[in-house]
Amino acid sequence: MRIAALDVGSNSLHLVVVETDAYGHQRVLAREKTMARLARGIAKTGEIAPEAFRAGVKALERMAAIIRELNCDSIVACGTAALREAKNAPRFLARAEALGIVIRVISGEEEARLIHLAVSRAIPFPEAPAVLMDIGGGSTELTWVQGERVFASVSLPWGLQRLAEAVPTSDPPTSDDHVRLKAFIRKALKQARKNLPKELPAAELVLGTSGTLLDLAKGAGLNQSQGAGFSCHELRAFERQLWRVSVASRVREMKVDPKRAEVLHVGATWAHELLRWLKAEQVRCLDVGLREGMVWEALRHGGVALPALPERRRQSVETLAERLDPDPGHSRHVQKLADQLFLELRPAFELGETERELLSYAARLHDIGLAISEKGHHKHGAYLIQNANLGGFWPKECELISQIVRFHRGSAPDPRKHEVFALLAPWHRQVVEKLAAILRVADALDRRRRQSVHAVGLTFDEKAAHLELQGSGDLRPEMEALHVKGKLLSRLLGLPLKIV
Repeated sequence: MRIAALDVGSNSLHLVVVETDAYGHQRVLAREKTMARLARGIAKTGEIAPEAFRAGVKALERMAAIIRELNCDSIVACGTAALREAKNAPRFLARAEALGIVIRVISGEEEARLIHLAVSRAIPFPEAPAVLMDIGGGSTELTWVQGERVFASVSLPWGLQRLAEAVPTSDPPTSDDHVRLKAFIRKALKQARKNLPKELPAAELVLGTSGTLLDLAKGAGLNQSQGAGFSCHELRAFERQLWRVSVASRVREMKVDPKRAEVLHVGATWAHELLRWLKAEQVRCLDVGLREGMVWEALRHGGVALPALPERRRQSVETLAERLDPDPGHSRHVQKLADQLFLELRPAFELGETERELLSYAARLHDIGLAISEKGHHKHGAYLIQNANLGGFWPKECELISQIVRFHRGSAPDPRKHEVFALLAPWHRQVVEKLAAILRVADALDRRRRQSVHAVGLTFDEKAAHLELQGSGDLRPEMEALHVKGKLLSRLLGLPLKIV
């Protein structure tokens, strides 16, 4: 079997084509990489810039030709932060589909999971605690491991390009620029710490999987072969060099890749601050990443990345809902409001199309437990979903949908108190927490089951998340319900909810 895996990242597009046998042995037939920098400008305009859009499409055309030439049996393609955020991402996805490449936009949690899968197949994890780190253009994924155990995982909505645009620097950069950037980073990391377990193993070693870290290793005077690395001290010395010179000097004198020279000083500071935050001393760089994880994931499911027959999935959910849901009008309205909230929250929560689909199904099924009893109906609903044998779903997807329904009301998910939730992998716990928070708010907005709230929007500033309601009649009961059911969303955002 020949599998083509395409990672459409915020900085670069990576293609790998592998041939596998019945025993899972792989032979690489082709590799292709293009730095299109899709994320450049998104922070300001909200869209992929025309030049980057064209570069990305040209890269896809070349890669599609390679895939056709090698007669691949399966194509798996994933899009990351840039395609999660850009308003014109649907147009880019349509251009890709016209070339025969269907790109699945994935969440930050899914990125972390697939990167972990790739690394786990590349090397044996050390017995001492370590952190997997992948610095992309729009986000950074961190996963704490020790041997085969995964302790925690987080996707930070900050990558090389996004940081460079959030905190612009002059050319050459100044010491004031450096101070501003470090202050910005430390504030972001302080916020990220709130959503991690209080107790994490101290890890002196970082396993790095991104092009940014490989470039930093190369710049520190070390080669880029698999296993190359650098110490925190060596990175700090290279960081100082990058901040002392202009972009042109980085290219001419330091031999930095011209396409990274403009922002690599920001990447060096980001990496150094991450190491300080983690209290890690050493980075080991691995030449594997998301695309290799995609290959292994496809092999786990017979060469495909997703279950086929989407209509079967939808119909199996509808069949269960029609049999057990006492108020389908309410559930469908909550489903609509939840989807509106999802689209508003996708950039902040780093969510993808798979999570959007899971939320939709959970919203449609969130009240089926009422067929058993009103009291504890969220728990009854979770049980019914887990044992319904929904057609077209992987078992893990059914488990996630059931847990989202389980936590659409009642106490917030807590691995110390909820055994089934605790058994989920860290990246899946984060997905359940985020989607349950959205479903809680959507359910509160139809508290009286009258569909009085017609639409919902969300805007942010430094002080609050502003929930904008459009509706008719007296909305005070829905607003009162939000004060309770909006607490989880407020905590995850690190901002109070203000109703407009």
